[in-house]
Amino acid sequence: MPSYSTVRLAAFERVRGKEFVRRPHGLAFPAAWRQEVLDFYRIGKREPDKINQVPIRRLNEVIRAVAPDLLCVARGATLDDDTPWLYAYEPLPVPVMRQLIHSWIRDLHTPRSRAKHPEITERAIKLSASLDVAGLSWQPHEVDLFAGYTSPGGTFEPDPLVYQLLPDALAQNITKLDPYRFENVEMEFRIAAAARGAELVSWPPRDHQDDDGAWWKFSFVIALTVQTVPFADFRLHVRTGVRRWRTGGPVPMPYRRSVSAYLLAQEPWLAQTSGTARLAVSRLATDRRTALPEWVRGGPEGMLGRLRFSRELPDAAAVQENPDTWIAGKDGIEIGVVHATSMGGHGVGTGLMPRDRSPLTNWAAEAFTPYLTRLGDFTRSHYALVPRNLPRTPTAKTKEEQALKKAEFEREQQLGRRVAVARVLGGAPLVAEARWQNPRTRDALVKQLADLLGLDGEGGTGPERSWTTPELTVRLYLEDADFVAARLVFPDGRPQRKNLPAAIGTRRREIADLCERDGRPDVQAVVIEIGHPKSYRPDIVDPKFAARLGYADAGRLTKFITVPSSKWGTATKANIAHRAQQTWSHVLRQLGVCTVPEHSVDELPDNLEYVALWMVKRRADGPTRTRRTAPVAVRVSAANGSVTGWDPESGDWIPYRELLLSLARHAEVPGEYEQFDDDDGAAVDETGEEDGDPAGLITEEERGEQQRTTTWVPDLEDQRAETAQFVRAMLYSLRDRPVLLLSHAQNSRLHWPWLANGRLRLDALQFGPNPAQHITLYGENLCHVRVRDHASDETPQWFAPDDDSHDHGFASGLWHRPDAAGDHRVYYSTGEKPHTAKHAVKTASKIATRIPVKKKPKEGAEDKEPEPVIDTGTNAWNPTALEIAVLAVPEEETAEPGTWAAVTHQLRRAPDYNVTLKLPLPLHLAMKTTQYVLPHEDDTDESAAEEGAGE
Repeated sequence: MPSYSTVRLAAFERVRGKEFVRRPHGLAFPAAWRQEVLDFYRIGKREPDKINQVPIRRLNEVIRAVAPDLLCVARGATLDDDTPWLYAYEPLPVPVMRQLIHSWIRDLHTPRSRAKHPEITERAIKLSASLDVAGLSWQPHEVDLFAGYTSPGGTFEPDPLVYQLLPDALAQNITKLDPYRFENVEMEFRIAAAARGAELVSWPPRDHQDDDGAWWKFSFVIALTVQTVPFADFRLHVRTGVRRWRTGGPVPMPYRRSVSAYLLAQEPWLAQTSGTARLAVSRLATDRRTALPEWVRGGPEGMLGRLRFSRELPDAAAVQENPDTWIAGKDGIEIGVVHATSMGGHGVGTGLMPRDRSPLTNWAAEAFTPYLTRLGDFTRSHYALVPRNLPRTPTAKTKEEQALKKAEFEREQQLGRRVAVARVLGGAPLVAEARWQNPRTRDALVKQLADLLGLDGEGGTGPERSWTTPELTVRLYLEDADFVAARLVFPDGRPQRKNLPAAIGTRRREIADLCERDGRPDVQAVVIEIGHPKSYRPDIVDPKFAARLGYADAGRLTKFITVPSSKWGTATKANIAHRAQQTWSHVLRQLGVCTVPEHSVDELPDNLEYVALWMVKRRADGPTRTRRTAPVAVRVSAANGSVTGWDPESGDWIPYRELLLSLARHAEVPGEYEQFDDDDGAAVDETGEEDGDPAGLITEEERGEQQRTTTWVPDLEDQRAETAQFVRAMLYSLRDRPVLLLSHAQNSRLHWPWLANGRLRLDALQFGPNPAQHITLYGENLCHVRVRDHASDETPQWFAPDDDSHDHGFASGLWHRPDAAGDHRVYYSTGEKPHTAKHAVKTASKIATRIPVKKKPKEGAEDKEPEPVIDTGTNAWNPTALEIAVLAVPEEETAEPGTWAAVTHQLRRAPDYNVTLKLPLPLHLAMKTTQYVLPHEDDTDESAAEEGAGE
């Protein structure tokens, strides 16, 4: 990777002293309505007293589908009737609002809820009659798009409406620019309705013909979001990318998921409204009762079905059956159905490389003048960034000498693994079981285990293999997968969720009984060859959950590897070997075998202990239909390389292996706990993003930041109290030693609100309602670092600039603002290019040609100049800039905050991995515990999910 001295973020900050004011009309949710609607919504809810805000997510969703010019700035109806909920530059007429409100009232309860509570129908009629829709009044407002306040900790918190109105205003400015032009390509952009921020999509879509002659369609996308930064002013992030459209046949409808569709009509959708140049956004899903495609919030009982259209929405089944016809335009309507990865391959690659991203971002930025200016390029930190024990590729003068050194290096690594396994197991043998379906997988598992640990031969020829070395004895049992990997069995062969607990319990007991009979009480881990997750339809027949629970009952860890399949690109010899090697590497890490990076920062002690906090979350719309959140803490010792987890029941640290087994044994089985009604769950789109209601459970200063990822949780305050108790007790056990506490913003701030930017104060910690306290009260040698990734665009896209040649690229390192002082607290960490991105060329473009680097011709071949190529079909590499915020350091006049940021960056360079980790090693290990609390979250054997460093 070329050496670059700076990185450039796609982030903008306001010009000091400049005002940015707009004058839209605003509509408040009447305070007089609130209690009536709230009482109606609470009917049949599990904990009605904890529901204290009116849920308007469904109404906002329909507005985006039929009235994209309206801007929804709240997801829960505000308590203050002076604060608008909707903004518009052309307000909707009262009759139209009446239709929307009445349809929304009917939609507040699902058909299932109405069947269980017959009084809902009568109450809905009375409520609709009592609401004075005619009294709704759009009022002109003068809105300061830079409005906000600075928190006590020094973080600027924009007003909640700024998160929606500022990006929209800038998006409108972008549409007024001349069309985007790059290398003889011209594009025009339209604003698309967005749940957060603003989105612009190039329209009409562009065509691409692949090497096989198939045609595909795609658009460029520009997304604008307002973000806060610890101890600094707010920023605008600009994300550029590719939107791929479904063509070439019917739209595959994913099970229990919806598919987004962008609609552009020549005439307005609703009667009595004006036309719009914006793209409306709606969603298609399969109706469970009819098994036919329907518009979400549509169908015979949905909101869309009760609105009076000037033109009807096209038949959902017709759009699903032939998306090509609609994207080209039919009956005055153009519809683009978004391609999701679950639909299979696409001829257009994902993402943009710097050659496309830089000019597109620069073009959009012209619309920000004179209100915003781009952040200056960030410079490389001077701190050491490479761990002392990071393996280095052996070098030599000749190939033979290099091969010898490489072989010696591999033997040293194998010896190190054997010693580490023996240490973790206390000198006991390593005993594993492999339950296989395909002989190729079986043979690869045997060979890769031997290669990983440096074992001679195949350990025998039968179903029992064994190896003995001076450091470690290894035994491996090879068994047919049999019923362990079979689909769960349901009564009458009909998978129904009401019978899922019994199906899981039966398989769990069968596996536990099998372990009791096999006479192998010393087996520590089981590898199971299993079908691809997408082969289990419906998903409740997937046996992984039951298998993990059953083996955990017997004290055995589990790891899954998928059956070789050409459909999923996993049938080649090299791929099977790679997946087998990754599977055993993961088994060793589950056992607690881990090489800890030895930091090279002289100012910090060598005996640092690293502790990672992670909130393991089960969603109510997942396979178990049960919501659960559990805090997990993992400790990694730099002194001896041990990995342990905090056990709140015993108040002690236990081996990582025991932590995983304990989490599995305590995993909730559906049906054993009271479930949340579907109304309380979050809507999920094809990207898996949640679009839930905060329900008034976050403070005003949190709302702007958390409204993008927060779902409604009835017992949130209780969970926050439990999390606080968990963290305090865990930290108390470490008060006498040097500790680096690592937390993750998006993962944990809902349950530990202190992690929200607006709550933070330097060198302090806060739990619950208690005031913030200096960090030394929790440990004299305690440091706290919070990381944040690109989820919800919270960290900006970036590239390494070369303004002379415009040959922009990427660079690894730790970066800070050029004017950063010694006490600077916020850094960005970027990693090395992984092997999974080896084909990503920095000069690649989706729309322009390039000349490949000339390669030396093979002996006897003709020396030819390379032909121009275009990389529309190639996936781009989009590496994340991981934000590292040093929130608290032990005491003044010790190591600078930058040293702690450097150590955190080094923890991403774990010696056991050949790429930079997405997260620091302790957080990575804590995140992996999710697989034992939420077994369906197991990434099977896809190494990219474990080692990848890109988006």
